[in-house]
Amino acid sequence: MSTDSNVKKVTNWPGKAEPHKPLDQGRFEKFGSPVLSVRNLKVRFPSEAGIVNAVNGIDFDLYPGRSLGIVGESGSGKSVTSLAIMGLLPEYASIEGSARLGDTELIGLTDRQMSKHRGADIGMIFQDPLSALTPVFTIGYQLREALQAHDRKLSDKAANARALELLKLVGIPNPERGLKSYPHEFSGGMRQRVVIAIAIANNPKVIIADEPTTALDVTIQAQILEIIAKAQEETGSALIMITHDMGVVAGVADDVIVMKNGDPVERGTVEEIFYEPRNPYTIKLLSAVPRIDKKSHQPLVTSEEEALEYRRKLEAGEIDDEGVGPKDFSNEPVVLEVNHLTKRFPVLKGAFLKRRVGWVRAVEDVSFNLHRGETIAIVGESGSGKSTTLLEIMDMGAGKDLHGEIIVDGKDVVKLSKRERRTLRSKIQMVFQDPMGALDPRLTVKEIIAEPLHSLGWEGDIDQRVSDLMHLVELKPEMIDRFPGAFSGGQRQRIAIARALATEPDILVLDEPVSALDVTIQAGVLNLLERLKEKLGVSYVFVSHDLAVVNHIADKVAVMYLGRFVETGPTEEVFANPQHPYTQSLLSAVPIPDPKIEKNRKRIHFDSDDTNVVYDDAKAPAAK
Repeated sequence: MSTDSNVKKVTNWPGKAEPHKPLDQGRFEKFGSPVLSVRNLKVRFPSEAGIVNAVNGIDFDLYPGRSLGIVGESGSGKSVTSLAIMGLLPEYASIEGSARLGDTELIGLTDRQMSKHRGADIGMIFQDPLSALTPVFTIGYQLREALQAHDRKLSDKAANARALELLKLVGIPNPERGLKSYPHEFSGGMRQRVVIAIAIANNPKVIIADEPTTALDVTIQAQILEIIAKAQEETGSALIMITHDMGVVAGVADDVIVMKNGDPVERGTVEEIFYEPRNPYTIKLLSAVPRIDKKSHQPLVTSEEEALEYRRKLEAGEIDDEGVGPKDFSNEPVVLEVNHLTKRFPVLKGAFLKRRVGWVRAVEDVSFNLHRGETIAIVGESGSGKSTTLLEIMDMGAGKDLHGEIIVDGKDVVKLSKRERRTLRSKIQMVFQDPMGALDPRLTVKEIIAEPLHSLGWEGDIDQRVSDLMHLVELKPEMIDRFPGAFSGGQRQRIAIARALATEPDILVLDEPVSALDVTIQAGVLNLLERLKEKLGVSYVFVSHDLAVVNHIADKVAVMYLGRFVETGPTEEVFANPQHPYTQSLLSAVPIPDPKIEKNRKRIHFDSDDTNVVYDDAKAPAAK
């Protein structure tokens, strides 16, 4: 990796966190008076283990038109800070300090008093738009309600006109119809647009966005961030962006606060935080993030000590990835071959006597091969067919409706007996996105890992095999008799990986294995997967919507759109010079954790009328 000029600015790495310095108000005088001033805000919750200090004294001033990013991992206190300001914490929460909106002190207001400010002076964009919207009321009704709650004199006609204007502003297609629609009739991205419209309906002074793009595809995320920026510009409001995504912060924020375990450990302008970070935790967060614009063959950083040492070596020029090209796997045996794989689902019509009117082309004519020790990543947005492709591979034609050819270790799965297929299935195992959902909560770790061994009739020492697998995935021996609920998300995923490796497979199928994990936990799991590949020679089919992660781990990539592979090739070649407009659109939407780059990037928009639904009469039914 070549040293970046921005990275070289980083000097003087302290060994421990610096004390939280008081605000330097002089640097902000040019922005006028703050719309929101927070001082020594503390939030505590009672628990069986004692008092939990969720937020431990955060200070900031928020100015009109400025954006503040609050970043940190799960449990850092980001969301609790915003909920305290909004007065949305439960009654048992203990809140101290001050949060002044202009001349009004928000801390201590009753819910009735606070309701005058929510939606009027402060608008909030929540992470889950479906739970933020009422399912039994139309979008138009909910927008009118938000408007008339703060202006009793506003007529229904005027409120409806303003609601229509708001839907146009946030880019809802056919807004007139949108007013009459219910939340469940919209996609996740469209629902989030509606939530933004409600948040800005009364031209608030402050917009708080709490992880507004976490569950969205990368291109939808880019669109939502553009809409939030547009909404901020239209209203002139200040913005608090709460996120764990350093790339999002780089593109949105003017100022940044980094939080860890309730403590604000570092604060500064976005340039100071990204180019001159002083706290080891901040350095760790930045070093643990895979980047779409840089291919590194170094392990990701998972601790503050590693972060300090990595940056020291980087500054000293001791790390250089240049000249390290992609590995050649052509001489390795092919462990998986997929030819012309196709999977379609019927489109049914009718309330009682259902009839087929067409097909959904979930997977259409997909072909690829995988060599021993190689990783292929399948990328694409929701509904592109990634997970269906994996499930078809794992099914191995057991459903008797396989269209195409799947060859595992040189054996065509269609030509195998049930017994042969069952034996071969041990050579290809799957790791799911949600480890808690994939692990039986009533079984201990030992029982979970041993389960496939018992099922297969393992002839060796099962206890020793389980112990070896625990060591392989870097879990402590004393954890063996615990239940899944006692582990963190990253540890649960390690347990799932150990179970998948129990039968000594040649191939691991990984369906979004790190998407639900914090950045440093994600880095640890990715490093583990890399080490396992080197040690065991196992191959990976890796599905992800996170292209930065794919850039780090994959040897080759297949871009999937509407059930088809539209572009394939070595990861470095595809990402450096994408040929298909859809690939170009995906890559341009991935946030880069560098403010100078991210704030000046141009998005490539991919618009297509293509669909993967084919109707028997060659035309879609008329819209209602």
